[in-house]
Amino acid sequence: MKQLSLFVLLFSSSLFAQDFSFGKVSDSEVKQQLHPLDSSAIAAVLYKKGSTKMIYEEKWYYVHEIESRVKIYKKEGFDYATVKIPMYDGGGGNKEKISNIKAFTYNLENGKINREKLKSDGQFEEEITENWRYYKFTLPNVKEGSVIEFTYRVTSPFINSLPEFTFQEKIPVANVEYTIEIPEYLNYRAYSKGFFPLKQTKTSRREKLLISYRADTDPQVGGLGNINSLRTERGQIEFNLETTVYSVTQLPKLVEEEYVNNMDNYLNSIKHELEWTKMPGSSLETYTHSWDDVAKSIYKHSRFGNEIDTREYFEQDLDPLLKTAQNSFEKIKIVFDFVKQKVKWNEKYGVLVKDGVKKAYSQRTGNVAEINLMLTGMLRYAGLNANPILVSTRANGIAYFPTREGFNYVIAAVELNNELILLDATNEFTEPNILTEKTLNWVGRLIRSDFSSVEVDLMPKILSKRVFDLNIKMDLQGTINGRCRNSYTNHEALNYRNNFAGKSDKAYEEIIENNYSLMEISDIDITNRKETDKPYIENFNFNKTSSFDALGDRIYFQPLFFMATTKNPFKAEEREFPIDFSFPRSKIVRLQIEIPEGYKIESAPESATYKLPDDLGEFTYLISTTENTINLRVISEIKASILPAGYYSALKEYYKLVVEKETEKIVLVKS
Repeated sequence: MKQLSLFVLLFSSSLFAQDFSFGKVSDSEVKQQLHPLDSSAIAAVLYKKGSTKMIYEEKWYYVHEIESRVKIYKKEGFDYATVKIPMYDGGGGNKEKISNIKAFTYNLENGKINREKLKSDGQFEEEITENWRYYKFTLPNVKEGSVIEFTYRVTSPFINSLPEFTFQEKIPVANVEYTIEIPEYLNYRAYSKGFFPLKQTKTSRREKLLISYRADTDPQVGGLGNINSLRTERGQIEFNLETTVYSVTQLPKLVEEEYVNNMDNYLNSIKHELEWTKMPGSSLETYTHSWDDVAKSIYKHSRFGNEIDTREYFEQDLDPLLKTAQNSFEKIKIVFDFVKQKVKWNEKYGVLVKDGVKKAYSQRTGNVAEINLMLTGMLRYAGLNANPILVSTRANGIAYFPTREGFNYVIAAVELNNELILLDATNEFTEPNILTEKTLNWVGRLIRSDFSSVEVDLMPKILSKRVFDLNIKMDLQGTINGRCRNSYTNHEALNYRNNFAGKSDKAYEEIIENNYSLMEISDIDITNRKETDKPYIENFNFNKTSSFDALGDRIYFQPLFFMATTKNPFKAEEREFPIDFSFPRSKIVRLQIEIPEGYKIESAPESATYKLPDDLGEFTYLISTTENTINLRVISEIKASILPAGYYSALKEYYKLVVEKETEKIVLVKS
């Protein structure tokens, strides 16, 4: 009997056509001052080549290589001179490795191209989670007009999920090509995203494997053989190697638009996930998983489910607090507030604990999993039906297929009275069902202790309100002054508290003055700064010069003054992306304006109402006047967290009408 083992080499031909040669930058590339197709471009990818190929040495691993050349046009493009490469570490020495890094900066100096090499002090690592890190390098001496060029190789044993290759960027891309070589013994499913079609060419060829194996030359009774008769032999077998080349030219930059979850979700890219393997002489092994499988594997991990069941460390502290609870919701609040006060987030992400909930409790600090799995365990201890929810943050993107890497965050949930109450104790200002914006990423995966799981909607349904009450007095010098009372609820309050946490009174004043273009504010009074179950309320006096125009015997002004919506956030003719507002929102402005003595109202805007289709939004403008007073009430509501792209034209027109209405002027005339 023969056994395959030890060592297999794959021989393959060159991957790329030689349209570009690394290290050979042309004069025209360095001298070019503007992108020929997009003069606003801050930088451009001149070419990018990528390849992934599989190699077998007792077990499979892949080699992923990238080569790229980028032109920097403006200083805003300097960020493209820093390259970030995500690297995975599975522990126990099982990790991805980077090698063959070469990088150069090319500048035109005294009419000649000067090449400067990447230095060792320009290379560093940055930890993202316990398992993920960035390997970074920054090219030297980058200027407006520089051309940068780099290449690197990543070797990885984690063949279940191959690296995502991105074709499109937020800068123009002239030429890009990706080649993947898959032996017949492995089968991958390709997942692509983006709005531009890729040219795809498939070829196959026969290749040879050099095989080292153990051969039994003196078989004994029963076919077991004599270990002393085993010897190493070498041989060759042929296999089919399938090569797929994806390419595209002249991709426009992906333009940043307002109210998009994460623009990277829409970049043209492709990713491959392992479906099955079948080695010679072996049976078929499948690797395709469902989201249920992924959730179950995470829950069964020793650094997840077991941590929820650990409870002896908190019982003595929590028991006296729970005795005061009158109902289940009070129990939720008691446990939730206790964890927020007891343990602070160390800014580390991940769905698995690092040091464990017990140590996090004693040291009063921990990662996301340690805090929210601790919370889940305490809620269960309190007799509540609590479970963890796996989440991918907005920055992590949206997973298009089942994978453990699709999740990088965990929150807690309580099922109570046929409702799901979502909880995240990593932020001191969160409340039940009021999560930080980074976690509002469409859906999560709730896992129960029996390993069953279900998809849950993370997007808020209740309105978050901003209410502005202003009493304004106008003088004849163009100045307005008055008192402002602002109130914020739910997610608006959470964002406001986070934005102003730790700010001094002076810094607070400066931020408000800048936000509203006010000349000066004074007498700030804050209510419920940390009482998170109540509206956040601020009061202040203000004055603002040059607030209106006086021409002859008339005064012209916008009655909303600095509260007006003056720009339409939606400018593109068309939109492919959903419009993501994060949460339903309402802005209410109530003004009472005292006009200057000796003037009367000559003309004023009319009241109006505009609505979005399907009751997704509504704008109301109500105005009334007396002899020397103007009363204005403006309400603008978006009633859904996310609007499909099909509503874009209606939304753009809606905001156009809002801007027009809010910038209409009142005319005063001397009486």
